[in-house]
Amino acid sequence: MAHYRSWCLADYDAVLTEAGDYTEKYFKLQKLFGSFSAIPLPRVPKLTPKAAYPPVRPSLYLPLWDVLAYLNEPVRSHQPINMENLPINNGSGQSYGLILYEKSICSGGRLCAHAHDMAQVFLDETIIGILNENNQNLHIPELRVCRYLRILVENQGRVNFSWQIQNEQKGITGSVSINNSSLEGFTIYSLEMKMSFFERLRSATWRPVPDSHQGPAFYRGTLKAGPSPKDTFLSLLNWNYGFVFINGRNLGRYWNIGPQKTLYLPGAWLHPEDNEVILFEKMMSGSDIESTDKPVL
Repeated sequence: MAHYRSWCLADYDAVLTEAGDYTEKYFKLQKLFGSFSAIPLPRVPKLTPKAAYPPVRPSLYLPLWDVLAYLNEPVRSHQPINMENLPINNGSGQSYGLILYEKSICSGGRLCAHAHDMAQVFLDETIIGILNENNQNLHIPELRVCRYLRILVENQGRVNFSWQIQNEQKGITGSVSINNSSLEGFTIYSLEMKMSFFERLRSATWRPVPDSHQGPAFYRGTLKAGPSPKDTFLSLLNWNYGFVFINGRNLGRYWNIGPQKTLYLPGAWLHPEDNEVILFEKMMSGSDIESTDKPVL
């Protein structure tokens, strides 16, 4: 599976869009080159046809916690391990996706952890806060019984230039402590979201989608593309933050704050008629997934 794509899939200064459509810049350059050329420029190829399909309303869902059994065997470690150093993939570690750290705790206090890039912190299945590079501390309320501390960290991408490229390790880097006392004994789950994972997930017992669900979960629906699928653009305005998978392929990341409002879906990724759409929504469930024949960038 390809790595996670950037926040803005289209290059705003390119001569072609991600779908291969011509931009205003293309025609300005065409006019400029034509003024210097001794022969007429060739005619531009026709654009690929686009289509809008019926809305998709996911009917089934699985909370993240129900999905852990369908992941590869977790890593058990004395201390947290960042993605790149996980002893998986024949020793090459984890390159993209998310990583979940789990540890039983019996008291609260000031949690300190260095998370890259964004981490959701849970007690059992209840979110209690967010950690990131600018916020490395969080208050954990006092506990009456022991509970699971769970830290879900997302790799949001890496810089590919400057000296900072040397410091792009993802996940938790360093120790995790409560009231300056280091925690030990972690169970670490790798969520690379490979196609093999979605194949295993088909055998899970999916639940009917409730009216509203808060917290990370997978939502499944069907996109009906007809007998001859064409390119389209997905709109997830009623959803919050997560990733779209089409027939097990990672289409990209969406976020309701923008700037991009639609995701380009190549027709070549679609099967005739029914196509499996799975959202991994990190925050709160939405409703329909719309499609349109024009992008909103």
